[in-house]
Amino acid sequence: MTKHLLVLNCGSSSVKFNFFALDAKLHLNAVLQGIAEEIGNPAKSRLKYEQQGARQVVSVPLPLHRDALVEVFDVLEKIGIDRDSIVAVGHRVVHGGDRYSSSVRVDGQVLAAIRELIPIAPLHNPPNLTGLEESMRLLPDVPQVAVFDTAFHETMPSYAYRYAIPAHWYQDFGVRKYGFHGTSHMYVARRAARMLSIPFSRFNGITAHLGNGCSLTKIASGRSVDTSMGFTPLEGVIMGTRSGDIDPALIGHVAGKLVSEKKLSRAEAFDKVLHDLNKESGLKAIAHTNMMQEIRTKALDGDPDAAAVIDMYAYRVAKYIGQYWATLPWTDALVFTAGLGENEAYVRQKILSFLEAMNIRLDAEKNLLRKQEVIIGTSLIKPDHPLSVMVIPTDEEIVIGYDALYLGYLNQPVPDVYPFEDV
Repeated sequence: MTKHLLVLNCGSSSVKFNFFALDAKLHLNAVLQGIAEEIGNPAKSRLKYEQQGARQVVSVPLPLHRDALVEVFDVLEKIGIDRDSIVAVGHRVVHGGDRYSSSVRVDGQVLAAIRELIPIAPLHNPPNLTGLEESMRLLPDVPQVAVFDTAFHETMPSYAYRYAIPAHWYQDFGVRKYGFHGTSHMYVARRAARMLSIPFSRFNGITAHLGNGCSLTKIASGRSVDTSMGFTPLEGVIMGTRSGDIDPALIGHVAGKLVSEKKLSRAEAFDKVLHDLNKESGLKAIAHTNMMQEIRTKALDGDPDAAAVIDMYAYRVAKYIGQYWATLPWTDALVFTAGLGENEAYVRQKILSFLEAMNIRLDAEKNLLRKQEVIIGTSLIKPDHPLSVMVIPTDEEIVIGYDALYLGYLNQPVPDVYPFEDV
């Protein structure tokens, strides 16, 4: 019987799932992927999945996450996959704090740690924890592995992750930069090193994960040494609905206005400001949509707000790239990834236009290519260390799958070189 691995990414109202078959060489091959949406809203909930290019959408009541997981297993049975063939489950967990610098096999202690971190990850860790607990209930004899978004960034030096704030904030409340999207940054950095035939332990690069959420990471000798997101995913560049970096005093100023002019309580005003910074800011605030494809079309049609927000976005991304580039001894690659980073050639060109000092020569034709790994530009400003500008589609699920394979099924450390680096 073919062995399989399941990868789960549980959000507040969704469960993304990927199913892999394990071959004799311990390589993972994608079998099925999909998402359960609108969990908790039975009238609208549905299951979408794709197998070998064929897509299915099924309306089904999903009051709870456990109902979604049961439906996922039903789909597997319908396509002829026995639940008993699952040998490990990998889970995306957003926040591991400073406790976990790598993926771990889940036990009671790990579950307790994820629960304890809920106060600093109130939107993400609760559904991640629910997914873990329900998966363990449905598959009690199958090893479960937690893969933390924050883990890759635990190699940052203290001068990069500490804030210049009262010491007890850090010591008592854990207030520091943690960073996110670590699995994505690590994956595309490893693929970039492979494309350039550079051992990952000697790779210096800048990775730009640009989706609805956006972050950039500075990598030295294969290790994250700085990243744009901070204590929460709100810090950093402009995003789909998040403001990115702002003057912190704005929070008190606007909250005060809401109290005095809108008659909100202080607690209500504070919550309103944080909601607006996370859900009503970024691209959406200026262009009235967070969809870059729509914004680009409007900008090219002469819409001033759309044109303005693209410039704002590109400039702020370029600033982070520039500071990371300036503080590395050399840079082997600048990598664009995630939905916007992979698909928006116009925005990539805009970002690079703000980086004249890097003397990047963009290949306009290659910049238009999509859904493939490609070098779209180069810089010879340091002849001994040429810089390649790349687009690499991310694949967080394959990393989670391999971590589950090694730590869960094989019960051994993850190797220094992943199988996907040899492809």
